[in-house]
Amino acid sequence: MTEPTASPPTRVPRVPLQPPGPRLIWLALATLVVLWLARGILAPFVIAGVIAYAFTPLIDFLAARSGLPRWLVVTIAYLLVVAVLIGLLVFLGGRLALEVQTLAQQGPNAIAYALHQLLRTDVIQLGDNRIPVSTIAQQLQLALAGALAGPRDAVHIAGLVADVALQTILTLIVTFYLLLDGPRFLHFALGFVPEPHRDRTELIGHRIHVVLGRWLRGQLILIAGVALVVYVALGPILHVPGALAIAVATGVLEIIPLVGPLLAGGIAALMALSSGGIGLAITVVVIFVVLRQVEDQLVMPVLIGRVVHLHPVMTIFAVLVGISAWGILGGLLAVPAAAALNVTLQELYPGNQRTRPERDEGVSTPAAPGPEPQ
Repeated sequence: MTEPTASPPTRVPRVPLQPPGPRLIWLALATLVVLWLARGILAPFVIAGVIAYAFTPLIDFLAARSGLPRWLVVTIAYLLVVAVLIGLLVFLGGRLALEVQTLAQQGPNAIAYALHQLLRTDVIQLGDNRIPVSTIAQQLQLALAGALAGPRDAVHIAGLVADVALQTILTLIVTFYLLLDGPRFLHFALGFVPEPHRDRTELIGHRIHVVLGRWLRGQLILIAGVALVVYVALGPILHVPGALAIAVATGVLEIIPLVGPLLAGGIAALMALSSGGIGLAITVVVIFVVLRQVEDQLVMPVLIGRVVHLHPVMTIFAVLVGISAWGILGGLLAVPAAAALNVTLQELYPGNQRTRPERDEGVSTPAAPGPEPQ
């Protein structure tokens, strides 16, 4: 049995849209209810889906060029990724853990020092209450220490370790099968679409694939690039404490639109202020502002282009809805989900769009009714 091809038809006749029937409505509602009830166990499947989506093009390329069975290519890729991760843990794990501990210890003092420098006082007046800045630092220190420590009894630790191990194993298993049989899953799902709408649905799926693929590749490159630039600037050049941990946090927070970079810049500025004074803090802020501008004006248009097409207000709204529904995982997936919905609406209702992404890579836009141009 041959795998279904990924390329959609270049010309798809526009079938008039019809209101969804009761069966489709009930199916959609049932799907939403199941996702809501299963939100506590969705994390391994979502993470596995993201990993499989990121590595599927590489697996397809290696399987086609090498002639090896797909399962063998996936197994080799697994072993290589595990080897790289183990190497990173061996060389950077200990230092990263030490720097995270340093940030946790110095963070409250950095906040207190920042308040003192900004307010030029050791006491904050709140109505009739006078609160020493040092007291704020102590309370933050205790709260952070308690949050990091958590329950230390053997039963809790054993349960936590077992849960992490189970989630990791489940993620690896699901990722393996998605990499192995992903095209078959898509072909199976497409079989439920009525025949008159199948080509149109395949085209919409291909457009979504292009958008999400470019978004994911762009995010991965940005995470690595931003983390590297921040580490070089804060570590070897400016000697800010915890540079490696701040760089890793900056790369990870890059996934969260708008809020993530601001939070990362705030952490870096606080550590710079407490270790080198206001001059170093201003330098760090300038570095983050310049980095953000370079990212927005130069890097993002090249890596992702204009395929996402989301207004900043809609981006913020999508992130907040995702966080409220599924926590941090929902916030991370809000933007690609909103982008996929936007692509679907653009394809279903083209007359309501002033501009459409006609030049997305690999996307052929179906022709509108009417005579062909001469």
